[in-house]
Amino acid sequence: MLRPLLRALHVQLRPPARLCRIHRAGLRGQDLLKSEQENWKVMSARYKDMAEKIKQKLEVFYDKYTFNQDRPMIRFGNFVYFEENGCILRSVADGDKGSAEVLLSTEDLCFHDAFIQRLRISPDERYMATSIKSSNSEESTCIIMKLDKLPVIERIIPNVFSFEWATNNVLFYTSQENLVCHNVFLTTLTNTKHTELVYTEQDPRFFVDICCTKDRRFLTINSNSKTTSEVWLVDCSHPFKSPVLVQQRTKGVIYHIEHRNDELYILTTYEQPAEYKLMKTPLGSCGMENWQSVYTLKEKTKLIDMEMFKDQCVMFLKYYNHLYLNVISLGSHSVQSVELPAWACAFELEPHPEYNTSACYFQLASPVQPPKRFAYSLVENHLIEQVEQEVPITLNCHTVHLTAKSKDETLVPITVFHNTNSKELHRKPLLVHVYGAYGIDLNMSFKAENLMLIDNGWILAYCHVRGGGELGLGWHRDGCKHNKLNGFYDLKACMMLLHEVGFSQPKYTALIGASAGGVLAGALCNADPELFGAMVLQAPFLDVLNTMLDIHLPLTIEEQEEWGDPLTDDKCMEYIKSYCPYHNIKPQHYPSVLITAYENDERIPLTGVLRYIHKLRKAVMDHASSKYKQGSPAPNIILNVQTGGSHCAPSWEDSLNEQMLKK
Repeated sequence: MLRPLLRALHVQLRPPARLCRIHRAGLRGQDLLKSEQENWKVMSARYKDMAEKIKQKLEVFYDKYTFNQDRPMIRFGNFVYFEENGCILRSVADGDKGSAEVLLSTEDLCFHDAFIQRLRISPDERYMATSIKSSNSEESTCIIMKLDKLPVIERIIPNVFSFEWATNNVLFYTSQENLVCHNVFLTTLTNTKHTELVYTEQDPRFFVDICCTKDRRFLTINSNSKTTSEVWLVDCSHPFKSPVLVQQRTKGVIYHIEHRNDELYILTTYEQPAEYKLMKTPLGSCGMENWQSVYTLKEKTKLIDMEMFKDQCVMFLKYYNHLYLNVISLGSHSVQSVELPAWACAFELEPHPEYNTSACYFQLASPVQPPKRFAYSLVENHLIEQVEQEVPITLNCHTVHLTAKSKDETLVPITVFHNTNSKELHRKPLLVHVYGAYGIDLNMSFKAENLMLIDNGWILAYCHVRGGGELGLGWHRDGCKHNKLNGFYDLKACMMLLHEVGFSQPKYTALIGASAGGVLAGALCNADPELFGAMVLQAPFLDVLNTMLDIHLPLTIEEQEEWGDPLTDDKCMEYIKSYCPYHNIKPQHYPSVLITAYENDERIPLTGVLRYIHKLRKAVMDHASSKYKQGSPAPNIILNVQTGGSHCAPSWEDSLNEQMLKK
C-alpha cells in the first residue's frame, strides 16, 4: 500500500496547526470563552428533551448498523491481526475469531479514551509495534511488544507518527513535534540497544513519512510538501548504511516508490499530463531521465490508493464518483478494469503486508451503506463479495447523481441521497455537505446518523467542489491559492441547482462543513445567506488571512501552497481577504449558525473561533436593530466549546448538538 500517497492526515486534510491556548489571547479571550460557555448552557437547555429523544433514536441505528463491524485486518504469515474495542487481537488466518488471543489492551496500559492508529509486525513475527492516540490529543505513542507466550512491553516511544520494521529487530520511526515530522530515527531491540538519528529535513514546507516497499527490500524515507516530494532508500538488509537518494526534489513533481525484481516502480506526476502515472526504472539508474512509462491515469480520475503485488499492480480509482479498479500486469503492462458496485462511494484497503498473495482485500461503503468486505482474486481475475459478513442493506434510500454548471461553465458533481418513500421533496429538509481543500475528497464514509436523517425524511447532498480531489490532481489545482473562489462558485451553483430541481427550499436547507470546509461555507454564508436557513460548522477554519500572516505558527509556511503567501504578495492578500469568512462579516440577514469547537484542538485556534462568533453575533444584532421586522425572529448564533476531543475527531454523541439545529 502506498501510504506516502495518503500520508500525514494532519498535513493535507486540515488547515494549519495553531498553538491554540486561550491564555495566549489574554483576558479578552478568557472573557469571550466564559461568555460563550454560559450562552451554550442556556441554549442547550432549551433542546434538552429533544436531545434525549434524538439520542435514543440514534443509539438504535448505531446498535443496528455498527455493532460488531469488522475493522480492517492485517494478514501476516499464518496469523491475522485486528483491532476490537481498544484491543489488538491475533487469530489463525481463516480460523475462528472467537479463539483470538489479546496481545494489547489500551485500557490495561492506562491509555483511556484512546484508539489504535498503526500496526506493524516484525518480519519474524517476534515483535509488534503499534501507535496509540488519545482522542484529546494529536500526539501518538508507539508501543513495542515482544510476542512471547505472554506478550510483554519492550519499549515505549512518545511522539511518533510513522514507523516500520527494517529487520527483525531494527525499527525506523519519525518523531512528531508541533504537528510536523522532520526527523527519522532507528532503534534496535538487540542486547546492545541504541537509537540514532538517520535523516533530518531542513525545509519547513516538507513533512517526513516512512514506508516499506511491498517486497520488504527497501524502507523509503519520503519527504513531501503538497506539490513536491523526494525519496531516500534504506536497504533493509543493511539498515545502518546511509540512505540513498532516488531523485533530487524538483519543484512541482511528486513521486512515490515501490520495488520489484531490481526495478523501481514510481507513482509520479512527472511529465505531462500533470496527473498520476506509473513509471519504472532500473534500480541502478533511478534518475528521472531513465523513468519509463507504464500506465497513465486518464483526465479527471482520482487515484484513491495503489497496492503492489508480485506480478500485478492494483490501482483503486474514482471517475465522476464511480469507483473501479485497474489491475496492471507488471510483465505485459496490460490493464484489466473492474467496475465496483454502483452504490459504493467510499473505499478502504485492508493492510496486507505480504508480497506474494492470491487476493487483495478491501471494504466499500457509502454515507448510507455500512462497510461491506470484498476481495479481488489476483489468480482468477474477478471480484468476490465476502458473503460471510452480514451487513444490513439500506433498501429505502435512493441515490441521485447531478452536475451543476459553475460560473465558468465547469460541471460540478453532486451526490444526493433521499428516502425512496418521500413525497413532495421540495418540502423536505436538506443537508448539504462541502469541503473543497487540500485535494482531499469530501468524506463519503458510512455514518449511522445519516440513516436516522434519511428515515426522518431528510435529503443529503454532497457537493464535490474544486479544491477537493474528487476529479484528480487538476481538480485540486483549480480550487487552491489564486483559484480558491472557484470552489465558492461551485458550491453556490450546487445549492441553486438542488433547489431548482426540487430538492427542498432555502428555508429548509442546512449547510455543513468541517475544518477547511468552513472556508467555503463561511464565505457563502456572507455572500449569499438567503440560500440556506442554517449553517453547521465543526472545528472550522474561518480566519484564513490572519492565519497566513503569522509565520511563527508551525505550519503556516507549508500552507502557502494551499492558500498562497499574503506576506510577500499584495494581490494574494487582497484575494484571501475577498473570501475570508471572518473578514467579510457584515450587518445583514444571516442563517442560524451552530459551531462546535474543541478546547484541545491544536489546529484551529479557539481564539479565532471566538472572535468570529463574537463578530457574527454583533453583525446580526446590528442588522436586527436597524432592520427589525415584526414576526421575523433573529437567527440563533451558537458556539459549543467541547472540553474534550481534538480536531475533527468527535465522538458520535457530540454530533447530537448538530442534530438539534437541523431539527
